[in-house]
Amino acid sequence: MNTPHIKVNLVNRMVKGCHDFDGTRKEDLSFSKMERLTVISHTDDPNWVKARNGKGQEGLIPLDYVTVLQEVKLGSMGWFHGGISREEAEKLLTPREDGFFLVRESTNFPGDYTLCVCFQDKVMRLFIHLEVILDKYKKLTIDDEEDFDTLPSLIEHYEKDADGLCTKLKKFAPNVRFYEAEMKRAFRENNWTIEKCDLTLTDTILGKGEFGDVRLGEFKGQKVAVKTLNDKIFEPEP
Repeated sequence: MNTPHIKVNLVNRMVKGCHDFDGTRKEDLSFSKMERLTVISHTDDPNWVKARNGKGQEGLIPLDYVTVLQEVKLGSMGWFHGGISREEAEKLLTPREDGFFLVRESTNFPGDYTLCVCFQDKVMRLFIHLEVILDKYKKLTIDDEEDFDTLPSLIEHYEKDADGLCTKLKKFAPNVRFYEAEMKRAFRENNWTIEKCDLTLTDTILGKGEFGDVRLGEFKGQKVAVKTLNDKIFEPEP
Protein backbone atom coordinates (compact mmCIF):
# COMPACT_ATOMS: atom_id res chain seq x y z
CA MET A 1 0.00 0.00 0.00
CA ASN A 2 1.08 3.57 -0.62
CA THR A 3 2.33 5.51 2.36
CA PRO A 4 0.51 8.86 2.71
CA HIS A 5 1.96 12.06 4.03
CA ILE A 6 -0.27 14.43 5.97
CA LYS A 7 -0.61 17.87 4.41
CA VAL A 8 -3.94 18.89 5.95
CA ASN A 9 -5.42 18.95 9.43
CA LEU A 10 -7.69 15.92 9.83
CA VAL A 11 -8.75 16.53 13.43
CA ASN A 12 -12.54 16.09 13.80
CA ARG A 13 -12.76 14.80 10.22
CA MET A 14 -14.62 11.57 9.47
CA VAL A 15 -12.79 8.71 7.77
CA LYS A 16 -14.05 5.42 6.36
CA GLY A 17 -12.22 2.10 6.32
CA CYS A 18 -11.07 0.95 2.88
CA HIS A 19 -9.80 -2.36 4.30
CA ASP A 20 -10.16 -4.35 7.49
CA PHE A 21 -7.49 -3.42 10.02
CA ASP A 22 -6.55 -5.79 12.85
CA GLY A 23 -4.30 -3.91 15.23
CA THR A 24 -1.32 -5.79 16.63
CA ARG A 25 -0.39 -3.31 19.35
CA LYS A 26 -2.25 -2.38 22.50
CA GLU A 27 -2.61 1.23 21.33
CA ASP A 28 -4.06 0.24 17.92
CA LEU A 29 -7.77 0.56 17.14
CA SER A 30 -9.04 -2.27 14.95
CA PHE A 31 -11.81 -1.53 12.45
CA SER A 32 -13.67 -3.08 9.55
CA LYS A 33 -13.95 -2.08 5.92
CA MET A 34 -16.64 0.62 5.53
CA GLU A 35 -16.56 1.44 9.26
CA ARG A 36 -16.55 5.14 10.07
CA LEU A 37 -14.22 6.74 12.59
CA THR A 38 -13.51 10.27 13.76
CA VAL A 39 -9.94 11.54 13.84
CA ILE A 40 -9.04 12.90 17.29
CA SER A 41 -5.44 13.96 16.85
CA HIS A 42 -2.30 13.56 14.77
CA THR A 43 0.77 11.66 15.96
CA ASP A 44 4.51 12.06 15.50
CA ASP A 45 4.25 9.54 12.67
CA PRO A 46 2.54 11.30 9.70
CA ASN A 47 1.09 7.97 8.54
CA TRP A 48 -0.89 7.32 11.74
CA VAL A 49 -3.60 9.25 13.58
CA LYS A 50 -5.57 8.71 16.76
CA ALA A 51 -9.25 8.03 16.10
CA ARG A 52 -12.52 7.14 17.83
CA ASN A 53 -15.10 4.62 16.63
CA GLY A 54 -18.88 4.65 16.99
CA LYS A 55 -18.68 2.88 20.35
CA GLY A 56 -16.39 5.51 21.84
CA GLN A 57 -13.26 3.35 21.69
CA GLU A 58 -10.04 5.18 20.83
CA GLY A 59 -6.70 4.16 19.37
CA LEU A 60 -4.22 4.56 16.55
CA ILE A 61 -5.12 3.83 12.93
CA PRO A 62 -3.03 3.80 9.73
CA LEU A 63 -4.04 6.41 7.15
CA ASP A 64 -3.39 4.07 4.23
CA TYR A 65 -6.30 1.90 5.41
CA VAL A 66 -8.88 4.70 5.36
CA THR A 67 -10.27 7.42 3.12
CA VAL A 68 -11.25 10.87 4.33
CA LEU A 69 -14.95 11.55 3.86
CA GLN A 70 -15.94 14.81 2.25
CA GLU A 71 -17.41 17.36 4.63
CA VAL A 72 -20.98 18.12 3.62
CA LYS A 73 -22.97 21.17 4.68
CA LEU A 74 -26.52 20.55 3.54
CA GLY A 75 -27.35 24.22 4.00
CA SER A 76 -25.11 24.96 1.01
CA MET A 77 -27.04 22.58 -1.24
CA GLY A 78 -29.55 24.54 -3.34
CA TRP A 79 -31.99 21.60 -3.45
CA PHE A 80 -32.11 21.12 0.35
CA HIS A 81 -35.01 22.88 2.09
CA GLY A 82 -34.56 21.70 5.68
CA GLY A 83 -37.67 21.15 7.78
CA ILE A 84 -40.37 22.51 5.46
CA SER A 85 -43.76 20.79 5.47
CA ARG A 86 -45.25 18.52 2.83
CA GLU A 87 -47.63 21.31 1.79
CA GLU A 88 -44.81 23.84 1.44
CA ALA A 89 -42.83 21.39 -0.69
CA GLU A 90 -45.75 20.88 -3.06
CA LYS A 91 -46.18 24.65 -3.48
CA LEU A 92 -42.51 25.01 -4.41
CA LEU A 93 -42.71 22.20 -6.97
CA THR A 94 -44.67 24.19 -9.52
CA PRO A 95 -45.01 23.66 -12.44
CA ARG A 96 -45.18 19.86 -12.17
CA GLU A 97 -42.48 19.09 -14.71
CA ASP A 98 -41.06 15.55 -14.69
CA GLY A 99 -37.81 15.47 -12.72
CA PHE A 100 -38.39 18.75 -10.85
CA PHE A 101 -37.35 18.00 -7.26
CA LEU A 102 -36.29 19.09 -3.79
CA VAL A 103 -35.17 17.37 -0.59
CA ARG A 104 -36.57 18.08 2.87
CA GLU A 105 -36.15 16.62 6.34
CA SER A 106 -38.56 13.80 7.10
CA THR A 107 -41.47 14.95 9.26
CA ASN A 108 -42.28 11.52 10.69
CA PHE A 109 -38.75 10.09 10.97
CA PRO A 110 -36.19 12.55 12.41
CA GLY A 111 -32.74 12.01 10.91
CA ASP A 112 -34.14 10.75 7.62
CA TYR A 113 -35.08 12.69 4.49
CA THR A 114 -37.81 12.89 1.86
CA LEU A 115 -37.07 13.31 -1.83
CA CYS A 116 -40.02 15.09 -3.45
CA VAL A 117 -40.01 14.78 -7.23
CA CYS A 118 -42.58 15.62 -9.92
CA PHE A 119 -43.75 12.88 -12.25
CA GLN A 120 -46.81 12.81 -14.52
CA ASP A 121 -48.24 15.99 -12.96
CA LYS A 122 -47.96 14.62 -9.40
CA VAL A 123 -45.48 15.06 -6.55
CA MET A 124 -43.97 11.72 -5.61
CA ARG A 125 -42.45 11.37 -2.13
CA LEU A 126 -39.52 8.97 -1.81
CA PHE A 127 -38.19 8.07 1.63
CA ILE A 128 -34.42 8.40 2.10
CA HIS A 129 -33.41 6.23 5.05
CA LEU A 130 -30.26 6.70 7.12
CA GLU A 131 -29.29 3.22 8.27
CA VAL A 132 -26.67 2.39 10.90
CA ILE A 133 -24.96 -0.94 10.27
CA LEU A 134 -23.77 -2.83 13.36
CA ASP A 135 -23.07 0.47 15.15
CA LYS A 136 -20.15 0.91 12.79
CA TYR A 137 -21.09 2.91 9.72
CA LYS A 138 -24.02 4.71 8.17
CA LYS A 139 -25.56 4.57 4.74
CA LEU A 140 -28.28 6.45 2.90
CA THR A 141 -30.61 4.52 0.64
CA ILE A 142 -33.94 4.84 -1.12
CA ASP A 143 -34.47 1.27 -2.29
CA ASP A 144 -32.09 -0.72 -0.03
CA GLU A 145 -30.08 -1.60 -3.14
CA GLU A 146 -27.92 1.47 -3.83
CA ASP A 147 -26.05 2.81 -0.77
CA PHE A 148 -24.49 6.26 -0.43
CA ASP A 149 -22.19 7.90 2.11
CA THR A 150 -23.71 11.37 1.72
CA LEU A 151 -26.93 12.97 0.57
CA PRO A 152 -25.22 14.94 -2.24
CA SER A 153 -23.72 11.72 -3.65
CA LEU A 154 -27.20 10.15 -3.66
CA ILE A 155 -28.68 13.13 -5.50
CA GLU A 156 -25.82 13.19 -8.02
CA HIS A 157 -26.39 9.51 -8.78
CA TYR A 158 -30.07 9.95 -9.59
CA GLU A 159 -29.38 13.10 -11.61
CA LYS A 160 -27.36 10.90 -13.96
CA ASP A 161 -29.72 7.91 -14.07
CA ALA A 162 -33.23 7.17 -12.76
CA ASP A 163 -31.92 3.72 -11.74
CA GLY A 164 -35.30 2.44 -10.59
CA LEU A 165 -36.90 5.77 -9.64
CA CYS A 166 -39.97 7.05 -11.46
CA THR A 167 -37.79 9.63 -13.26
CA LYS A 168 -34.27 10.99 -13.40
CA LEU A 169 -33.74 14.11 -11.27
CA LYS A 170 -33.52 16.94 -13.80
CA LYS A 171 -33.66 20.27 -11.98
CA PHE A 172 -34.29 21.39 -8.42
CA ALA A 173 -36.54 23.93 -6.77
CA PRO A 174 -34.00 26.40 -5.35
CA ASN A 175 -33.85 27.19 -1.66
CA VAL A 176 -34.38 30.95 -1.77
CA ARG A 177 -33.06 31.43 1.78
CA PHE A 178 -29.77 29.83 0.75
CA TYR A 179 -29.36 32.10 -2.26
CA GLU A 180 -30.23 35.19 -0.20
CA ALA A 181 -27.53 34.20 2.31
CA GLU A 182 -25.05 33.62 -0.53
CA MET A 183 -25.81 37.04 -1.99
CA LYS A 184 -25.26 38.73 1.38
CA ARG A 185 -21.97 36.84 1.77
CA ALA A 186 -20.86 37.95 -1.71
CA PHE A 187 -21.67 41.57 -0.87
CA ARG A 188 -19.58 41.35 2.31
CA GLU A 189 -16.60 39.58 0.72
CA ASN A 190 -16.46 41.92 -2.29
CA ASN A 191 -16.93 45.09 -0.22
CA TRP A 192 -20.16 45.90 -2.01
CA THR A 193 -21.59 47.10 1.30
CA ILE A 194 -20.23 49.79 3.60
CA GLU A 195 -20.36 50.27 7.34
CA LYS A 196 -22.84 52.90 8.49
CA CYS A 197 -20.19 54.41 10.76
CA ASP A 198 -18.05 55.21 7.68
CA LEU A 199 -20.80 57.36 6.18
CA THR A 200 -21.67 60.89 7.31
CA LEU A 201 -24.95 62.49 6.22
CA THR A 202 -25.53 66.24 6.02
CA ASP A 203 -28.79 68.18 6.11
CA THR A 204 -28.31 69.25 2.49
CA ILE A 205 -31.02 67.75 0.28
CA LEU A 206 -29.95 67.30 -3.34
CA GLY A 207 -33.27 65.98 -4.58
CA LYS A 208 -36.63 64.52 -3.60
CA GLY A 209 -38.48 61.47 -4.86
CA GLU A 210 -41.60 59.43 -4.23
CA PHE A 211 -39.82 57.02 -1.89
CA GLY A 212 -37.27 59.30 -0.23
CA ASP A 213 -34.69 62.06 -0.49
CA VAL A 214 -31.21 62.27 -1.97
CA ARG A 215 -28.91 63.88 0.58
CA LEU A 216 -25.33 65.06 0.49
CA GLY A 217 -22.97 62.82 2.43
CA GLU A 218 -19.32 62.06 2.94
CA PHE A 219 -17.66 58.65 2.67
CA LYS A 220 -13.97 58.34 3.55
CA GLY A 221 -13.30 61.97 2.68
CA GLN A 222 -15.28 61.91 -0.57
CA LYS A 223 -18.56 63.75 -1.14
CA VAL A 224 -21.32 61.34 -2.17
CA ALA A 225 -25.04 61.39 -2.88
CA VAL A 226 -27.03 59.15 -0.56
CA LYS A 227 -30.56 57.90 -1.25
CA THR A 228 -32.62 57.72 1.95
CA LEU A 229 -35.98 55.94 2.09
CA ASN A 230 -39.15 57.18 3.73
CA ASP A 231 -40.23 55.36 6.89
CA LYS A 232 -43.66 54.68 5.40
CA ILE A 233 -42.11 52.27 2.90
CA PHE A 234 -41.41 49.86 5.75
CA GLU A 235 -44.87 50.15 7.32
CA PRO A 236 -46.97 46.95 6.95
CA GLU A 237 -49.93 47.09 4.62
CA PRO A 238 -53.33 47.34 6.37
